[in-house]
Amino acid sequence: MKRILLLSISFLFVLGTAWAQRTVSGKVTSDDGSGVPGVNVILKGTTTGSTTDLDGNYRVSIPEEGGTLVYTFIGLAAQEIVIGTRSVIDVTMMEDVETLSEVVVTGLGVVKEKKALGYGVSSIGSDELVARQESDVARLLRGKATGVDITSTSGLAGSGTNIIIRGYSSITGSNQPLFVVDGTPFNTNTNTNQGFGSGGATASSRFLDLDPNSIAEISILKGLAATVLYGEQGKNGVILVTTKNGKAGAGANKKMEVSLSQGIYQSQIAKLPDYQNTYGNGFSAGFGWYYSTWGAAFADLNPASYGSDFKEVKNGQVYITHPYDQAQFYNDFPQYKDNAIPYAYEPKTGVEDFFQKGLSSNTSVSIQSALGSNSSVSATYSYLSEEGFTPQKDEMRDNKRSNYLDKHNFGLGLRTELQNGLKLKSSFNYVQSDREAPITAPAFGGDGNGLFAAILFTPRSMDLMGLPYQSPIDNRNIYYRRGGQIQNPRWTLNNTGQTEVVNRFFSNTELAYDLGEHWSAMYRISIDNYEQTNRRFVNIGGPRQPNGELSTFNVKNVTNNHVLNLMYQYDLSSSLKLDGIVGFNSQSLNYDYNGVSSSQQFVYGLFTHDNFISHNGFSEMSQKNVTGLYATAGLSYNGWLYVTGQVRNDWTSTLEQENRSNLYPSISASFVLSDAIAGLQSSKAVDYLKLRVGYGTSAGYPDPYQTRSILESSTNQFVTKTGTVLNINSVSNQLGNSLLQAELFTEIEVGIEGRFFQDLIGIDLSLYDKQSKDLIVALPLDPATGYNNTTVNAASLSNKGIEFGLNIKPPIPGAVIWDIGLNYTKNVSNVISIYEGIDQVQIAGYGGSTGNYAIPGQPYGIMQGSAFLVNDEGKYIVNGQGLYQVAGDLGIVGNPNPNYTANWMNSFTWKGLSFGFQWQYIDGGDIYSSSVQAMLARGNTVDTDFDRFIPILMSNSVKLDGEGNEVPNDIQTYAGDSYFEAYFGADQGGTFDATVIRLREVSLAYVLPKTWIEKSPFGSAALTISGQNLWYYAPNFPHGINFDPEISSTGVGNGRGYDFRTAPTAKKYGVTLNLTF
Repeated sequence: MKRILLLSISFLFVLGTAWAQRTVSGKVTSDDGSGVPGVNVILKGTTTGSTTDLDGNYRVSIPEEGGTLVYTFIGLAAQEIVIGTRSVIDVTMMEDVETLSEVVVTGLGVVKEKKALGYGVSSIGSDELVARQESDVARLLRGKATGVDITSTSGLAGSGTNIIIRGYSSITGSNQPLFVVDGTPFNTNTNTNQGFGSGGATASSRFLDLDPNSIAEISILKGLAATVLYGEQGKNGVILVTTKNGKAGAGANKKMEVSLSQGIYQSQIAKLPDYQNTYGNGFSAGFGWYYSTWGAAFADLNPASYGSDFKEVKNGQVYITHPYDQAQFYNDFPQYKDNAIPYAYEPKTGVEDFFQKGLSSNTSVSIQSALGSNSSVSATYSYLSEEGFTPQKDEMRDNKRSNYLDKHNFGLGLRTELQNGLKLKSSFNYVQSDREAPITAPAFGGDGNGLFAAILFTPRSMDLMGLPYQSPIDNRNIYYRRGGQIQNPRWTLNNTGQTEVVNRFFSNTELAYDLGEHWSAMYRISIDNYEQTNRRFVNIGGPRQPNGELSTFNVKNVTNNHVLNLMYQYDLSSSLKLDGIVGFNSQSLNYDYNGVSSSQQFVYGLFTHDNFISHNGFSEMSQKNVTGLYATAGLSYNGWLYVTGQVRNDWTSTLEQENRSNLYPSISASFVLSDAIAGLQSSKAVDYLKLRVGYGTSAGYPDPYQTRSILESSTNQFVTKTGTVLNINSVSNQLGNSLLQAELFTEIEVGIEGRFFQDLIGIDLSLYDKQSKDLIVALPLDPATGYNNTTVNAASLSNKGIEFGLNIKPPIPGAVIWDIGLNYTKNVSNVISIYEGIDQVQIAGYGGSTGNYAIPGQPYGIMQGSAFLVNDEGKYIVNGQGLYQVAGDLGIVGNPNPNYTANWMNSFTWKGLSFGFQWQYIDGGDIYSSSVQAMLARGNTVDTDFDRFIPILMSNSVKLDGEGNEVPNDIQTYAGDSYFEAYFGADQGGTFDATVIRLREVSLAYVLPKTWIEKSPFGSAALTISGQNLWYYAPNFPHGINFDPEISSTGVGNGRGYDFRTAPTAKKYGVTLNLTF
């Protein structure tokens, strides 16, 4: 009886308690109207609460008397709402500008709190990208993230850009990072049928297809612990690009918003050399038709200094034979025959007059709108018309521009939630670009088919712009040099070039569904499809390719990517939380390349293959499939300790079956001291302090068809004695290696992040050690085997570095806000070993000669070339003429890797006015420049403007006496000889320390007050004036050269530190108007 009574009392108590509670439900949405999963909904002052599901719905039990609900989510402003008598409470949460920077996009696009990450991530917002005068997304990132090295190949419109994150990890494989755009792996290859020796450096990179105006934010994952989920593609880092169409549309309760941007800017050569105007062309202080400027002084009135070319002196001006008063030009230009038109021997400004200021326009419009309560749509369009600094062509053509980029970008984004709870998100992008650029083939002395092969060191006495450059009879090249050895730059401009047309479509569609308590699923399919058509043309009549050339090729590249994720979130206790992902990824890459190269042009100016006599076709097709399974598991304890494990296993089609499977795990941890230690929680000095550590692995796969010897078919046939017709087939010169395995990479990273004194100071420090082993290199074989080489796993190297970021917000009285950003990056590479019997591997450059090499014990890409002969004390040994002797073998002449890079960024904001600038300093790193070499050796710049009759003694040198003993050098030489041999004598003479300080960026913006435009149709209006690369100084180059070392003749790839007369850099400046409606 007592038990029954007690049970009855207990039942009544529980029932009474239940009667005293009620339920509140609702939905949490963001400002775009879509549901927000994972929002914490807590009854204030208690631990009672719930978390929103995948659709943003929640349900929570509360006491009968009600209370206050607190809604919190990463990156959104927290809200507190009094319940009252309501049973349904819907909430819209807005972005929290103050905390948004604490949220980052990580692998597979998962958004996480930055404090939970055990690795370094750099984030760049749209405010750092918009209104900048740059068409290349990669160049907008220069200096804005630690550990990321970004260099341009030249200043031409649409030229390529090299991106290296935490050093070069592979010797023969790609070291470029993976771009992921709205979840779509984005192919950024530089496709060219030309090596750097024939103009490959002119090619563009395919991330040029991205529209900077449409980007909402960028996250850079640098370490392997951060990129492991991307598999082999993420081994060089991942750049996650979220566009406005891929992020979100307008809110469900918002009206349509239209944004319009119009930019106008100019581009010009960053800086021309300071030329001397004392001496003209010739040698040994006497006039001559050379391409050097060691001739007679312009003030020299002595006829003997000009020999038979002297004509007269009139009014203190020397007149000489006209440059075209030569028998070879009499039929072309009879007006110059027999000194009919004397030529004034005086300084000209042909180089300065040759280049122009390119005018460019960038128009962009974006639209965001709601479609009902659960859907939104956005669209973007932009048109870019960019013109470079090379002049327009003289020939009457439809398009006279010699360097331009015309690009159309169109994007569409859609988000919707169906009635069954299924969420759909899609983005579609199309780009069409048309580009032309001069050929920038390399040159050494006075040779080369590139536009810049002979222009910068044009003798000051030559009237480049006033003299004819082309025969009116047969259109052949005309220039003053006897024998036609030099190609007139103006003939090159009008008769050669490279064009590129790209049509690209890339899109992704994502479906997400809440499977129930704790579980959700996501499937994404993405497509990247582009077709690129290139053409390289050279007219008949030039000295370098007298018979002309036409090369065309077409590339089709299709990448299909599938991702399926099953996601899990569960609170193991009030202090311990678990989240995880199990996923599947499948990717197929199809590459199709077809081209034709023709020579022996028949009719001048007609560039069709049937107008050429000889033809050579070439084609290549490859397919690659990679399938991966991956899983992650993350534990968080009390919001201050996070541990995350990740693992991925890939199967690739480019290796034999027994080597196709590769497993790479990672683990990382984050310890937030400021939340864990009571003393720091109450500290006024420490706002936030975190330690992190991460370990990651990855692999690198060879290109397709390296494991088997390839049979090459031919259309050629022969007939046997019996009359049988046989096709000619051959095996490639490379022996397949069935034992080839993946390259392997491991990395350990530790770091610390902190903010102090109420966000007055912020720091972010990373230290990393990245090891590469089983690197694939080419192994030479005895030709007697029938093969020239094979590929083997044979090398290892390391990269160790430090990345440091510092942010300061100095307190300033009044309304001025001052933000200071400093970052520092240092990477040290070392080639550890190569295959036994191989002492070096060439990475880039001229085969077996000048170029970058991998040599054990040396930094990656060490520069080898011809060097001067030195003794044990490092003194140069001169020959009998007192000039440096050249060593017989190649030697190390430089290291292209910088010692460190530092950036200093400032921004000042006062009400609607803002001013910002960025300085960059790169310490060390060598570059070989045949441009600088030629200008100094040929006496063009003010560096050679001195009394040339004073003999010169070669510095730091010794000579050999009759018995071969070293004695002090006392052999005097003529200035022209000494400069010519010191710079042209060996590659070492043209190698310089590339240290440079640069004003990378400056901007001034004004946002009009709302009161000024409240009666207009505009919601906002802003005007920005900005410039890029406005000033630089490279102190280790002769001061008159004004050389900018941020160029590369080896194009986009693994080469670095070489300028073989490529195009110089550009500076850009202009104005942008932004309006919203």
